[in-house]
Amino acid sequence: MKQFLIYCGFVLLVTHQTVWGQTMYFDEPVVLNDTINSGAEESYPMYSSSDSTLYFVRSLYAQNTGGVRSGQDIWYAKQQPSGEWAEPLNNLETLNNQNNNAVVGISQTGNTLYLLNSYQSETKELPGIAFSFGIDQSWRQPNDINIPGLEEKIGDFYGIYVAPTEDLAIVSLQTESSKGMEDLYVTEKDLQTGEWSKLIHLGKTINTEGYEISPFLSEDKKALFFASNGHPGYGNTDIFVSYRQDTSWTNWSEPENLGDGINSAGFDAYLSMANNGQVFFVSNRYGSSTDIYQSRIISREEREQQMASRVISGPGTGVVPEQNRSAEETELDEETRALLEETQALLDEFRKANNDGGDSYESGSSTTEPEKSFDENTVFFNLNSSELLPTSYSDLKGSVDLLQENPNLYVEVVGHADDSGGKDYNLKLSIERAQSVKKFLLNQGVEERRIITYGKGSTQPITNNSSPDGRKQNRRVVIGFGQ
Repeated sequence: MKQFLIYCGFVLLVTHQTVWGQTMYFDEPVVLNDTINSGAEESYPMYSSSDSTLYFVRSLYAQNTGGVRSGQDIWYAKQQPSGEWAEPLNNLETLNNQNNNAVVGISQTGNTLYLLNSYQSETKELPGIAFSFGIDQSWRQPNDINIPGLEEKIGDFYGIYVAPTEDLAIVSLQTESSKGMEDLYVTEKDLQTGEWSKLIHLGKTINTEGYEISPFLSEDKKALFFASNGHPGYGNTDIFVSYRQDTSWTNWSEPENLGDGINSAGFDAYLSMANNGQVFFVSNRYGSSTDIYQSRIISREEREQQMASRVISGPGTGVVPEQNRSAEETELDEETRALLEETQALLDEFRKANNDGGDSYESGSSTTEPEKSFDENTVFFNLNSSELLPTSYSDLKGSVDLLQENPNLYVEVVGHADDSGGKDYNLKLSIERAQSVKKFLLNQGVEERRIITYGKGSTQPITNNSSPDGRKQNRRVVIGFGQ
């Protein structure tokens, strides 16, 4: 049985100033309980809003059609009005066989499912995509769809997302012309002929020398969510969002990392959204196999309330890494600027109360003492390295002792880099340094909900980078404490 875990106090803010820019707020994600997550591996969550059904995939599971070793099955579970989940089932005889099966798209009516792989053979896996019509989980035999360019796939891995409008698909695969491993492509359906266009590469802003997988497109087709190990991130694979800059499919905003909370030091991917604001994704942050997590899109007002609570009570684990843009590259809209200024004022007031003490006050017969302030701790790193130095262990052990002696404390772990590398490299390196300190704290028994990690890249040097000694001082992680 898998442990039910919650990320406490997480709020995620993603902002991007583009033609179709928008501000998005996510609630703290929770791992779905044992009704959905088993001892096997769950992935590919896709929610049908028309009948409140979550489709997902189980791999390496004894009750799959082909057993533990033969393929993956499509499972589904109804969501009750209370939000609870009915027992999942895989009694989909026409959809599940001994190959790898998955739902990769759901029509707006919910009566058409788009499926991974060709269904020409039940025993031999053939790359492709198929669709099936059905009502009340009674599905017809799937029919294959021809997408020109899909036959150029190299290797075993590829993925597809079909939009609910059924006229567009985002494909991840590796070809001879790919920038790296799996790249993202788009194909559109001609509604008059029913034919799909040849795959179009989404361009170098999206695609890297690593892999880009598990695409998902927002309902308005303007925001692309995907997972990558090639963009700066917190771990093995992170989830990002990028916005279309025009009506083409090759002009995108710089991808934004969805932050510490949605992303972790492990594998995070397969994000999808429902019409009712629910968000699903998968992660293996607490084990070797992936589980399905759930969040939701929240309003600006909810975000403000949670931010105020976070300032007063201490935050959880949600931080969006800096994208290191200059003022000329990114200008905040007035609403966002006012929100940030208001939050900063609350934070300054909170910190002043901690640092300056303040008067005790009486309430009935009891008195409240001023909260303590705690000194920051700094550890340093070698050039181009995120590995902790042995000389740092004693300093970090002092931080652990402090946290154990003060259970109400939370810790902010902020990574930095010198200016030796490029912007993206420095950001990734600073995140990795912060994660190294976080891993040390976790191994010493500090609860993850008490740790926040930031990556600042090379944007906040404490001294000039013009000398070797100056650069050495800037290769650091600063550990701060709050209550």
